[in-house]
Amino acid sequence: MVILADEGDIGSMDWWAAAILGLPVVIGPQLILLGRLSGVSRINFPRIHRWALVGVLFGGLALLVLALRNFAAVEVRTSNLEILVLTAVGGVWQIGAVLLFPWFGLSVRDDAMERRNSAAFVASLGALVAAQLVFIGGNIGEGPSYWENVFSVTLAAGGLLTLWLLLQFGADVSRSIAEDRDLASGVRLGAFLLACGLILGRAVAGNWHSEAATIHDFFHDGWPAAALCLLALPLEHLLRPSKQRPFHSWPVCGALPAFLYLGVAVFWLYRLGPWEGFVQ
Repeated sequence: MVILADEGDIGSMDWWAAAILGLPVVIGPQLILLGRLSGVSRINFPRIHRWALVGVLFGGLALLVLALRNFAAVEVRTSNLEILVLTAVGGVWQIGAVLLFPWFGLSVRDDAMERRNSAAFVASLGALVAAQLVFIGGNIGEGPSYWENVFSVTLAAGGLLTLWLLLQFGADVSRSIAEDRDLASGVRLGAFLLACGLILGRAVAGNWHSEAATIHDFFHDGWPAAALCLLALPLEHLLRPSKQRPFHSWPVCGALPAFLYLGVAVFWLYRLGPWEGFVQ
């Protein structure tokens, strides 16, 4: 932030110039990612999968731009160039997130797109939105430099991935989604990750004071995400597919737990209220 703020005319780039420059810098890599993820047979391919993925990828970037324009540090809010830089970094961030998902047993290309697995697709969208939310949360508030943003985003993302790993090791949820193709399991995982993204993104949002203060706020404001994980573990064991019940009703076993997870997250965000430095 400080470095680019001193660049004079470059830092005060007009919005249309930033938009034109954003085409190759921001939009181009996302189109390449879409081509790689959607490069599968189009026979009987559900179009809604491709359009939903387009909406989440570019909708997340649009939400990031709005957050930076309204709630980032003043040096960022007043500089189209810095908004462009952080949006480009956000684009790389979500590309990296998609490429990381297979390590958690969930592949957007292989499971969601190639095999037309609706359970994997729903879970992938929830995971992608969660990754976008923690990035947005880490870039909200005043701070002296980009490194504070990196620290906040890394902290929130580390918490999100840790909770996902705990759920995976404790309940083997990826098997229910990728192998059993259980839509209810995909809805539950997507909602769980989305709820954790909301909570942890909010936990790192706000003005910067120090590393210790950020870690304190992260645990103080983000502990309900861990509570959700403790709730999700027994639910996954109870509701996952079995020989007796290979397929569960997704409205009952998927949507209801999903509403519970998201309801807890929304209630907690309402209880916390606006973050420090919130700009109306």
